[in-house]
Parts: sequence; structure tokens; C-alpha cells
Amino acid sequence: MDIKIFVEGHVDDLYALSLLFPEGAYPGLHVVTGLKGEKQRPFDRVTDASDRKTYVTGEGCLPLLATRRHDEAGWVAREILAPLNGYAVLADSNFQPVIPVSAEYRHENGGGGMTFGESVSSKPRRGITVGRHPNLAAMRNSRVELMTSKPLAAYAASVIAGQPNWADYYRLLEDIAGERGTTLDKMTDVGLAKRPALNAFKAAANNRAFGRHGASKRDTTIDQSTLMNLLEAREFVRGVVTKWLDAQCGDVMPTDRVDGGPLRFGLDDDDE
Repeated sequence: MDIKIFVEGHVDDLYALSLLFPEGAYPGLHVVTGLKGEKQRPFDRVTDASDRKTYVTGEGCLPLLATRRHDEAGWVAREILAPLNGYAVLADSNFQPVIPVSAEYRHENGGGGMTFGESVSSKPRRGITVGRHPNLAAMRNSRVELMTSKPLAAYAASVIAGQPNWADYYRLLEDIAGERGTTLDKMTDVGLAKRPALNAFKAAANNRAFGRHGASKRDTTIDQSTLMNLLEAREFVRGVVTKWLDAQCGDVMPTDRVDGGPLRFGLDDDDE
């Protein structure tokens, strides 16, 4: 049986995923791309985007064939990709999740295909950072396996690989805190967060105009510009998920941020 889930996204992200998941790196799933690139230490860069065709293949894609409906197949494809996207987000703060657009399968009696969405076209724009630390590859399998097999880790992968959202971020952090036997406010006690960033996240989630509460539950007198924004929240949540996975799997995954300008609330401070 040969099965391929074709994915689309920015060419830098497609190439990054292929670097993280080459054939033989992670059991059951690997990424194949026609994109070409080169090492520009410590980063990698796309040098030829003439062939953007990229797909995920392996026995880990087989659950797609058990689906009955078109809309169901699209969600199953996204679930298969979620741990890969989730780990790539942890490895590279620039990474934007790729999406499944179609699939095809072949076997001795024939084959078939299905379509999920629309393609995205773009040009190379940045250095790709997933290969900047050798231990990113060394830590890959244990973390992706956890994000495939453990419901909370799978949920964490889906959230950090999705669009930034205050409600989803808050719920995820509450669940992670609960799994560690504590509350969101006491995540600092178990080493998952630092107090300034945690306080800033809670204040923003509860009082942002588009946060998790309506106007009746938020303080409308607060200057919105003083609150954490979604970019900063995304970085904060990435850090918490990384530390939580470290505790589950052992070792310490690199957390240095490589994109954009400085962030507030101590998010750029080195860990002690």
C-alpha cells in the first residue's frame, strides 16, 4: 500500500517539515518534497522552489482510508499532521503549520484519491531554523510519539499548530497545569512558567477585547496596548508546552526564539 497526503503552505515551512521528518527519522511517517535547499549555518534556506510538491507518507497515514465521508477525511488528515506541525512549531518559532489539500493511495487492486482544500503559493523569504541544533533531531521521536499517543499532548500539538486563540490557549494551559497536579496560577511552582509572563498572559486572556470573556467580564478601563498580544501569547504557550514535554520525555529542548523583534513580559529572558 502506498499512500500520500499532499500538503501546502509556505515553501519555507514545507521545506522545514521535510528537514525534520526525512525518511527513516520517525517511525511510520515521513515528508517528501521537491523543494531544494542548502545549509547556511546554523540555518537552512530554500534555494529552488520550482517544484513545490510536498507530501506526507508512511503507514501513519493509513487511518485516512478508514474514513467514510469527504469532510471527515479532511479532519483525519489534519489530525495526522498535527504532531508534525506541533513539533515544528516548537522547533522553529517562525513555522506556520502546513495543511492537507489532497491524498492519493495505490494498492495491487487499484487506488484512488480525495481532495481536502486549496493550495497556497509563495516564495522563499527566510532562514529555516529547525536544523540549528543537532539535538532537535535527537528529541524529535519521543515528543512526536507522545503527541501521537497521549490525548493531552495531541491536544497541545493541535493548539500550538493552529491559529492563535485566547480561549484555546487558556484551556490548554489549565489542562497542562491540572495534569501536573496544580492550577494555572501556580504553574510557576512546577517550573512551567515565569511569574511576569504568566500574570501578563492571564490579564490579557481575561481582558483583551477579543479575549476569552465578553465585555461584562473584562475590565474595559485597561489600556489594550499594555496587555500581552497574541504573538507574545503564542510564544508564552510554546514555552510552556516545551517545558511540559521536557518533563514528560526528558532532556531540555532548545527554546531560543529566532523570529521578530523583542517581546515584553520577560519572554526574551534567558532561563536561569
